[in-house]
Amino acid sequence: MKTAVIVGVNGQDGQFLLNYLENKNYSVIGFDINYVISTKNEWEEILSITSFNEVEQFIKTVKPDELYYLAAYHHSSEDVIANEIELVNKSYEINVFSYVNFLEAIRLYSKKTRIFYAASCHIFGDPDNPKQNEYTENKPQSIYSITKYSGLKLSEYYRNNFSVFASVGILYNHESHLRSEKFVSRKIVKTAVEIKNNKKDELIIGKMDMEIDWGYAGDFVIAFVQILNYHTPENFIIATGRTHKLEYFIKYVFDYLDLDWRKYVKQDATLLTRTINGIYCGDYNKLLEAIGWKPSMDLESLAHLMVDKELQNKG
Repeated sequence: MKTAVIVGVNGQDGQFLLNYLENKNYSVIGFDINYVISTKNEWEEILSITSFNEVEQFIKTVKPDELYYLAAYHHSSEDVIANEIELVNKSYEINVFSYVNFLEAIRLYSKKTRIFYAASCHIFGDPDNPKQNEYTENKPQSIYSITKYSGLKLSEYYRNNFSVFASVGILYNHESHLRSEKFVSRKIVKTAVEIKNNKKDELIIGKMDMEIDWGYAGDFVIAFVQILNYHTPENFIIATGRTHKLEYFIKYVFDYLDLDWRKYVKQDATLLTRTINGIYCGDYNKLLEAIGWKPSMDLESLAHLMVDKELQNKG
Protein backbone atom coordinates (compact mmCIF):
# COMPACT_ATOMS: atom_id res chain seq x y z
CA MET A 1 0.00 0.00 0.00
CA LYS A 2 1.36 3.41 -1.00
CA THR A 3 1.37 6.30 1.46
CA ALA A 4 0.44 9.75 0.19
CA VAL A 5 0.45 13.11 1.95
CA ILE A 6 -1.89 15.90 0.86
CA VAL A 7 -0.88 19.38 2.01
CA GLY A 8 -4.02 21.48 1.74
CA VAL A 9 -6.42 18.58 2.19
CA ASN A 10 -9.40 20.74 3.14
CA GLY A 11 -9.42 22.73 -0.10
CA GLN A 12 -11.40 21.82 -3.21
CA ASP A 13 -8.56 19.88 -4.83
CA GLY A 14 -7.51 18.29 -1.56
CA GLN A 15 -10.96 16.85 -0.94
CA PHE A 16 -11.22 15.42 -4.45
CA LEU A 17 -7.70 14.02 -4.24
CA LEU A 18 -8.31 12.44 -0.84
CA ASN A 19 -11.34 10.55 -2.18
CA TYR A 20 -9.53 9.52 -5.35
CA LEU A 21 -6.46 8.18 -3.54
CA GLU A 22 -8.51 6.32 -0.93
CA ASN A 23 -10.40 4.62 -3.76
CA LYS A 24 -7.00 3.61 -5.15
CA ASN A 25 -6.19 1.99 -1.76
CA TYR A 26 -3.61 4.54 -0.72
CA SER A 27 -2.95 5.26 2.93
CA VAL A 28 -3.51 9.02 3.05
CA ILE A 29 -2.36 11.61 5.56
CA GLY A 30 -3.82 15.08 5.13
CA PHE A 31 -2.35 18.41 6.21
CA ASP A 32 -4.31 21.52 6.87
CA ILE A 33 -2.08 24.57 7.38
CA ASN A 34 -1.73 23.93 11.11
CA TYR A 35 -2.86 20.34 11.59
CA VAL A 36 -2.25 16.78 10.51
CA ILE A 37 -5.44 14.81 10.04
CA SER A 38 -6.20 11.19 9.41
CA THR A 39 -8.14 9.77 6.49
CA LYS A 40 -11.17 9.66 8.81
CA ASN A 41 -10.98 13.46 8.84
CA GLU A 42 -10.42 13.62 12.58
CA TRP A 43 -7.91 16.02 14.11
CA GLU A 44 -4.85 14.10 15.28
CA GLU A 45 -2.16 16.59 16.21
CA ILE A 46 -0.97 20.13 15.73
CA LEU A 47 1.85 20.29 13.21
CA SER A 48 2.56 23.49 11.31
CA ILE A 49 3.75 23.36 7.72
CA THR A 50 5.53 26.67 8.35
CA SER A 51 7.93 25.03 10.82
CA PHE A 52 10.86 23.27 9.18
CA ASN A 53 11.67 21.32 12.33
CA GLU A 54 8.15 19.90 12.50
CA VAL A 55 8.00 19.12 8.78
CA GLU A 56 11.49 17.58 8.94
CA GLN A 57 10.48 15.26 11.78
CA PHE A 58 7.28 14.28 9.99
CA ILE A 59 9.02 13.40 6.70
CA LYS A 60 11.82 11.58 8.53
CA THR A 61 9.24 9.45 10.33
CA VAL A 62 6.65 8.82 7.61
CA LYS A 63 8.78 8.80 4.42
CA PRO A 64 5.69 8.93 2.16
CA ASP A 65 5.71 7.61 -1.39
CA GLU A 66 3.91 10.67 -2.75
CA LEU A 67 3.30 14.21 -1.47
CA TYR A 68 0.88 16.67 -3.06
CA TYR A 69 1.51 20.31 -2.17
CA LEU A 70 -1.85 21.97 -2.86
CA ALA A 71 -1.82 24.57 -0.07
CA ALA A 72 -2.07 28.12 -1.39
CA TYR A 73 -2.75 31.62 -0.16
CA HIS A 74 -4.63 33.74 -2.66
CA HIS A 75 -7.65 35.95 -3.12
CA SER A 76 -10.31 36.32 -5.79
CA SER A 77 -10.53 39.24 -8.19
CA GLU A 78 -13.37 40.67 -6.08
CA ASP A 79 -11.53 40.48 -2.74
CA VAL A 80 -10.39 43.77 -1.25
CA ILE A 81 -6.73 43.76 -0.22
CA ALA A 82 -6.71 45.48 3.15
CA ASN A 83 -3.01 45.04 3.85
CA GLU A 84 -0.53 44.60 1.00
CA ILE A 85 2.38 43.57 3.23
CA GLU A 86 0.24 40.92 4.89
CA LEU A 87 -0.73 39.59 1.45
CA VAL A 88 2.93 39.42 0.43
CA ASN A 89 4.08 37.79 3.66
CA LYS A 90 1.31 35.20 3.80
CA SER A 91 1.66 34.36 0.10
CA TYR A 92 5.38 33.70 0.46
CA GLU A 93 4.90 31.84 3.74
CA ILE A 94 2.41 29.34 2.28
CA ASN A 95 3.16 29.27 -1.46
CA VAL A 96 6.96 29.25 -1.17
CA PHE A 97 8.62 28.88 2.22
CA SER A 98 6.42 26.09 3.57
CA TYR A 99 6.87 24.25 0.27
CA VAL A 100 10.64 24.54 0.68
CA ASN A 101 10.29 22.90 4.09
CA PHE A 102 8.97 19.77 2.38
CA LEU A 103 11.47 19.88 -0.49
CA GLU A 104 14.38 20.15 1.91
CA ALA A 105 13.08 17.47 4.25
CA ILE A 106 12.63 15.12 1.30
CA ARG A 107 16.13 15.91 0.05
CA LEU A 108 17.62 15.09 3.45
CA TYR A 109 15.54 12.15 4.65
CA SER A 110 13.29 10.64 1.99
CA LYS A 111 14.69 10.75 -1.53
CA LYS A 112 12.15 8.12 -2.61
CA THR A 113 9.30 10.58 -2.00
CA ARG A 114 7.80 12.12 -5.13
CA ILE A 115 6.41 15.62 -4.65
CA PHE A 116 3.83 17.50 -6.73
CA TYR A 117 3.49 21.30 -6.67
CA ALA A 118 0.31 23.02 -7.83
CA ALA A 119 1.37 26.09 -9.81
CA SER A 120 -0.94 28.43 -11.73
CA CYS A 121 -1.51 29.65 -15.27
CA HIS A 122 -1.19 33.17 -13.86
CA ILE A 123 2.60 32.73 -14.02
CA PHE A 124 2.19 33.67 -17.71
CA GLY A 125 1.00 37.18 -16.81
CA ASP A 126 -0.41 38.81 -19.94
CA PRO A 127 0.59 36.16 -22.50
CA ASP A 128 1.46 37.12 -26.05
CA ASN A 129 0.11 33.90 -27.55
CA PRO A 130 -3.57 32.90 -27.35
CA LYS A 131 -2.73 29.39 -26.10
CA GLN A 132 0.06 28.69 -23.63
CA ASN A 133 2.27 25.63 -23.30
CA GLU A 134 5.13 24.62 -20.99
CA TYR A 135 7.57 26.77 -22.98
CA THR A 136 5.54 30.01 -22.93
CA GLU A 137 7.42 32.89 -21.33
CA ASN A 138 6.66 33.40 -17.63
CA LYS A 139 5.70 36.99 -16.79
CA PRO A 140 3.99 36.88 -13.36
CA GLN A 141 2.33 40.18 -12.43
CA SER A 142 0.57 39.55 -9.10
CA ILE A 143 1.86 38.44 -5.71
CA TYR A 144 0.02 35.15 -6.13
CA SER A 145 1.56 34.45 -9.54
CA ILE A 146 5.03 35.59 -8.44
CA THR A 147 4.99 33.14 -5.54
CA LYS A 148 3.59 30.33 -7.69
CA TYR A 149 6.36 30.98 -10.21
CA SER A 150 8.86 30.78 -7.34
CA GLY A 151 7.42 27.40 -6.35
CA LEU A 152 7.81 26.15 -9.91
CA LYS A 153 11.44 27.32 -10.11
CA LEU A 154 12.24 25.80 -6.71
CA SER A 155 10.85 22.50 -7.96
CA GLU A 156 13.21 22.67 -10.93
CA TYR A 157 16.10 23.65 -8.66
CA TYR A 158 15.66 20.64 -6.35
CA ARG A 159 15.00 18.41 -9.35
CA ASN A 160 18.15 19.46 -11.21
CA ASN A 161 20.56 19.89 -8.31
CA PHE A 162 19.49 17.20 -5.84
CA SER A 163 17.56 14.68 -7.99
CA VAL A 164 14.39 15.22 -5.98
CA PHE A 165 11.39 13.89 -7.92
CA ALA A 166 9.60 17.26 -7.98
CA SER A 167 6.84 17.61 -10.58
CA VAL A 168 4.73 20.67 -11.30
CA GLY A 169 1.20 21.04 -12.56
CA ILE A 170 0.47 24.42 -14.14
CA LEU A 171 -3.21 24.60 -13.31
CA TYR A 172 -5.86 26.49 -15.23
CA ASN A 173 -9.31 27.31 -13.80
CA HIS A 174 -10.96 24.22 -12.38
CA GLU A 175 -14.27 24.33 -10.61
CA SER A 176 -16.71 22.19 -8.65
CA HIS A 177 -19.36 22.33 -5.95
CA LEU A 178 -16.49 22.31 -3.42
CA ARG A 179 -15.28 25.73 -4.52
CA SER A 180 -15.27 28.43 -1.86
CA GLU A 181 -18.17 30.87 -2.18
CA LYS A 182 -15.72 33.74 -2.73
CA PHE A 183 -14.91 32.40 -6.21
CA VAL A 184 -17.08 33.56 -9.07
CA SER A 185 -18.28 30.13 -10.29
CA ARG A 186 -19.68 29.14 -6.90
CA LYS A 187 -21.04 32.64 -6.32
CA ILE A 188 -23.01 32.40 -9.58
CA VAL A 189 -24.43 28.96 -8.77
CA LYS A 190 -25.27 29.77 -5.16
CA THR A 191 -26.99 33.04 -6.05
CA ALA A 192 -28.91 31.49 -8.96
CA VAL A 193 -30.29 28.78 -6.66
CA GLU A 194 -31.25 31.44 -4.11
CA ILE A 195 -33.06 33.37 -6.87
CA LYS A 196 -34.86 30.18 -7.85
CA ASN A 197 -35.90 29.75 -4.21
CA ASN A 198 -37.04 33.40 -3.98
CA LYS A 199 -34.35 34.25 -1.44
CA LYS A 200 -32.57 36.75 -3.69
CA ASP A 201 -33.63 38.79 -6.68
CA GLU A 202 -30.36 39.54 -8.50
CA LEU A 203 -26.80 38.45 -9.21
CA ILE A 204 -24.18 41.19 -9.42
CA ILE A 205 -21.07 40.32 -11.45
CA GLY A 206 -17.96 42.40 -12.07
CA LYS A 207 -17.35 41.36 -15.67
CA MET A 208 -19.14 38.92 -17.95
CA ASP A 209 -16.97 38.96 -21.06
CA MET A 210 -13.91 37.39 -19.40
CA GLU A 211 -12.77 34.35 -21.37
CA ILE A 212 -11.79 31.45 -19.14
CA ASP A 213 -10.37 27.96 -19.66
CA TRP A 214 -12.79 26.12 -17.36
CA GLY A 215 -12.15 22.59 -16.17
CA TYR A 216 -13.56 20.16 -13.61
CA ALA A 217 -11.55 19.74 -10.40
CA GLY A 218 -12.35 16.02 -10.31
CA ASP A 219 -10.54 15.62 -13.64
CA PHE A 220 -7.55 17.69 -12.53
CA VAL A 221 -6.68 15.64 -9.44
CA ILE A 222 -6.46 12.51 -11.61
CA ALA A 223 -3.79 14.35 -13.61
CA PHE A 224 -1.91 15.13 -10.37
CA VAL A 225 -1.60 11.43 -9.56
CA GLN A 226 -0.71 10.45 -13.11
CA ILE A 227 1.98 13.13 -13.22
CA LEU A 228 3.61 11.83 -10.02
CA ASN A 229 3.51 8.28 -11.38
CA TYR A 230 5.14 9.28 -14.66
CA HIS A 231 8.68 8.00 -15.11
CA THR A 232 10.37 11.41 -14.89
CA PRO A 233 9.62 14.61 -12.94
CA GLU A 234 8.47 17.36 -15.30
CA ASN A 235 6.23 20.41 -15.62
CA PHE A 236 2.81 19.85 -17.19
CA ILE A 237 -0.03 22.17 -18.11
CA ILE A 238 -3.42 20.93 -16.88
CA ALA A 239 -6.24 22.61 -18.80
CA THR A 240 -9.09 22.00 -21.22
CA GLY A 241 -7.63 23.85 -24.20
CA ARG A 242 -10.84 25.83 -24.74
CA THR A 243 -12.10 29.14 -23.40
CA HIS A 244 -15.65 30.32 -22.75
CA LYS A 245 -16.94 33.70 -21.70
CA LEU A 246 -18.24 33.95 -18.17
CA GLU A 247 -21.58 34.85 -19.72
CA TYR A 248 -21.90 31.28 -21.07
CA PHE A 249 -21.40 29.75 -17.64
CA ILE A 250 -24.06 32.10 -16.26
CA LYS A 251 -26.42 31.13 -19.07
CA TYR A 252 -25.90 27.38 -18.50
CA VAL A 253 -26.60 27.76 -14.76
CA PHE A 254 -29.75 29.88 -15.15
CA ASP A 255 -31.11 27.88 -18.08
CA TYR A 256 -30.77 24.69 -16.05
CA LEU A 257 -32.91 26.32 -13.36
CA ASP A 258 -35.46 27.50 -15.97
CA LEU A 259 -34.55 31.13 -15.34
CA ASP A 260 -33.85 33.89 -17.86
CA TRP A 261 -30.46 35.16 -16.71
CA ARG A 262 -30.97 38.54 -18.41
CA LYS A 263 -33.70 39.38 -15.89
CA TYR A 264 -31.48 38.82 -12.87
CA VAL A 265 -27.82 39.51 -13.73
CA LYS A 266 -26.28 42.96 -13.40
CA GLN A 267 -22.70 44.09 -14.01
CA ASP A 268 -20.78 46.28 -11.60
CA ALA A 269 -17.17 46.89 -12.64
CA THR A 270 -16.34 48.36 -9.22
CA LEU A 271 -16.46 44.82 -7.84
CA LEU A 272 -13.22 44.01 -9.62
CA THR A 273 -10.40 45.00 -7.29
CA ARG A 274 -7.74 43.85 -9.75
CA THR A 275 -7.56 43.63 -13.52
CA ILE A 276 -7.54 40.23 -15.17
CA ASN A 277 -4.87 40.56 -17.87
CA GLY A 278 -4.83 38.41 -20.95
CA ILE A 279 -6.64 35.24 -21.91
CA TYR A 280 -5.47 32.03 -20.30
CA CYS A 281 -5.99 28.97 -22.49
CA GLY A 282 -3.83 25.94 -21.84
CA ASP A 283 -2.30 23.58 -24.39
CA TYR A 284 -2.33 20.24 -22.56
CA ASN A 285 -0.87 18.22 -25.45
CA LYS A 286 2.30 17.35 -23.52
CA LEU A 287 0.18 15.78 -20.79
CA LEU A 288 -2.01 14.01 -23.33
CA GLU A 289 0.95 12.55 -25.21
CA ALA A 290 2.94 11.56 -22.10
CA ILE A 291 0.17 10.19 -19.92
CA GLY A 292 -3.01 10.07 -21.99
CA TRP A 293 -4.89 12.53 -19.76
CA LYS A 294 -7.66 14.69 -21.16
CA PRO A 295 -10.65 16.46 -19.58
CA SER A 296 -13.89 14.49 -19.33
CA MET A 297 -16.43 17.24 -18.64
CA ASP A 298 -17.50 20.22 -20.73
CA LEU A 299 -18.57 23.56 -19.25
CA GLU A 300 -22.31 22.98 -19.56
CA SER A 301 -22.06 19.64 -17.74
CA LEU A 302 -19.92 21.25 -15.07
CA ALA A 303 -22.51 24.00 -14.56
CA HIS A 304 -25.28 21.40 -14.24
CA LEU A 305 -23.26 19.35 -11.75
CA MET A 306 -22.62 22.40 -9.58
CA VAL A 307 -26.31 23.35 -9.63
CA ASP A 308 -27.36 19.83 -8.68
CA LYS A 309 -24.96 19.78 -5.74
CA GLU A 310 -26.07 23.24 -4.62
CA LEU A 311 -29.70 22.15 -4.70
CA GLN A 312 -28.81 19.08 -2.62
CA ASN A 313 -27.08 21.30 -0.07
CA LYS A 314 -30.12 23.56 0.14
CA GLY A 315 -32.34 20.52 0.56
